[in-house]
Amino acid sequence: MRKTSFKKDFINYCLYNYEFKDHTAVWILNFIKSHPLITHNISFTNTSLDRKLRIAESNTNRPTLMFEKSGTVTANGETIFHELNLNKTDELYVEFIFSKNDLRYNQAKSEELVKNDEILLEDIKELENLIDEALVLKDEERFYELTDELQKLNDKRG
Repeated sequence: MRKTSFKKDFINYCLYNYEFKDHTAVWILNFIKSHPLITHNISFTNTSLDRKLRIAESNTNRPTLMFEKSGTVTANGETIFHELNLNKTDELYVEFIFSKNDLRYNQAKSEELVKNDEILLEDIKELENLIDEALVLKDEERFYELTDELQKLNDKRG
């Protein structure tokens, strides 16, 4: 299971070190960090996730909140809150926009990439064990099913 403590720590860091024009951003960040399912499913790394939340600090001259899903974009905090609340288990890419380069943000993104790679390696190892088991049991259908999954994970890893 993905460790979410570093995600919560980073959100806390943002809440205490940055100012947001729209206080709804603070409310939404607190909501995210207080719900383990949401926190578990957020990503700070830009993957091709369908749901994206962008939060900009005050000094950027950008809208504080922008949420995108399936090509639809909204800046309405209440709509964003309801989307997050109703779809807690859906993956969500969260991007922070700061007026200057933030080393801690870069560190959080890097840490997430490392954790994701560790999880991927564990999943690959588990699949390899299941493939070996399918071979021993001469379960051809299971073998092909598992090798397809393994190929997808290996492709994901690059």
